[in-house]
Amino acid sequence: MNNKILKRILGVSVVASSLFLAACGNGEGGANGDVTLTYSIWDSVQEPGMQAAADVFNERNDDIHVNVEVTPWDQYWTKLDSSAQGGNMPDIFWMHSNEIAKYSEGNVLYDLTEAIETGDIDLENYPAELNELYQVDGKILGVPKDYGTIGLWYNKEIFDEAGLDYPNETWTWDDLLENAIELTDEENGVYGFLAPLNREEGYHNFIYQNGGQVLSDDKSQSGFRSPETVEAVQWYVDLSTVHGVSPDSGAFAENSPMSYFQSGRAAMFFQGSWMTGEMANNEYTNEVADVTVLPAGNERASIFNGLANSISATTDHPEEAIRFLEFLSSEEGMTLQGQEGGAIPAYAGTDSSFVEAYPQFNTQAFLDMMDYGVIKPYSKYTTRWENVENNALIPVFNGDATVKEVADQLVTEVEAVLESE
Repeated sequence: MNNKILKRILGVSVVASSLFLAACGNGEGGANGDVTLTYSIWDSVQEPGMQAAADVFNERNDDIHVNVEVTPWDQYWTKLDSSAQGGNMPDIFWMHSNEIAKYSEGNVLYDLTEAIETGDIDLENYPAELNELYQVDGKILGVPKDYGTIGLWYNKEIFDEAGLDYPNETWTWDDLLENAIELTDEENGVYGFLAPLNREEGYHNFIYQNGGQVLSDDKSQSGFRSPETVEAVQWYVDLSTVHGVSPDSGAFAENSPMSYFQSGRAAMFFQGSWMTGEMANNEYTNEVADVTVLPAGNERASIFNGLANSISATTDHPEEAIRFLEFLSSEEGMTLQGQEGGAIPAYAGTDSSFVEAYPQFNTQAFLDMMDYGVIKPYSKYTTRWENVENNALIPVFNGDATVKEVADQLVTEVEAVLESE
C-alpha cells in the first residue's frame, strides 16, 4: 500500500458515538479479492448520470465494482438512519444540506480532510459556499456533487393564446403580476402563477430580491425582524389571497405545483433546475414549456443549493471508496453526470454539459443566475427552524393573518432554535 493511501486511511477515526452505533461496515470482498461498493442515491431522474459514471469507473478498475442503489427521498433518510445505527451504511452516498449537521455528529461520516489534502480532489473547482456547507468543525465531510438554482418556468402555449410575449431577463415583480393577471382564466381553471407555501422554490427568493434575509449573517437572528422580509413574503402571499392569480393553500393540498403546470392549468411557476428532467420526461411540458431567469425585485437573487457525496466512516473499503469519490468529483465524472441531464455538475466548467442535454429548454438561465445566487439559508438545525417558519406562516397562506401579524411569534420561535445550536 503506498504512502498516499495509508495517510488517507489513517486520517479517519472510527469510534462509538452518542448518535449512532458503530459496527462493521458495508461493502463486500476484501484485501485479497474484488471489492463491491454500494453507492446510494435518491433520485431516479439522476440515476442514468450516476450509473454512467459508475460504469466508466467499473471498466477502469478491475478490482472494484460499484452498485448504484436508488431509494426514493421519502424512504432514503429512514433507511440511512437505520443503516447507520446498524453499522452497515452504504459505502458512499448523497448528503443534503438539511441533514449534514445531524450526520456530522458521532463520527458517522468519513473525515475526508486528509484524503483531499493528499489526493486528487481540488476544492477550488467547486462553489465556495457548497464547500463550506459540508465542512463541520474543521472536517471535510462531503465533496460537492451538483448545484441547483431556481428558474421561472412558463407555458409557451398559454402565452401564445393570450398574445403575450414570453418572460425574459427584463422582467420585474410588476411584470410577473401584470402577466399573471392577464393569464388567469377562472372559467377554465387556469392560473397565471403558482404561489404555494414553499421556501426554496418560492418566497425565499422574493425575500432576497427585496433586500431582506431569512437568517442574519451570523445565524443568530431571524430575517423576519426586517421589514424588507415581511414585505416580500406578503407580496408573494397576496398573489393568491388578494390577486387570485394562484390557487389557494387548500387547492395545493390536493394538487402539487408540478401537477398544475404539467396539466396546463398554470402559466408560470418557480421550479429548481433539478426538475428539468421531469419537464423533459413529460410529453406535454417537453413541448410547451421553457424557462428563464427569475424576475427582479429591488435586486436580483435566486436561491441555490447543492448535494455532496459522502463516505461512511464504517466502510470496510475506504481506499476503494475514496478512489470512486475522486472519479465522481473529477471533471470527467462530473461531465458524465451533466450529459445525462439529472443535475448541474458542481465542477467548474462542466455545467455546460447540463445545458447541452436539454436543447429544447433555455437551461443556460440556471447557470447565469449563479452570478447572483444566494446559498439556501442553513444553520446547524436547519430543518427545525424551517418547520417553525412553515407552521407560523400557515394562517397567512390560509388568508387568516398577515405576515406582520405572525412575525413576532415566528422570530421568537426561530431564534429559540438558533440559540439552541
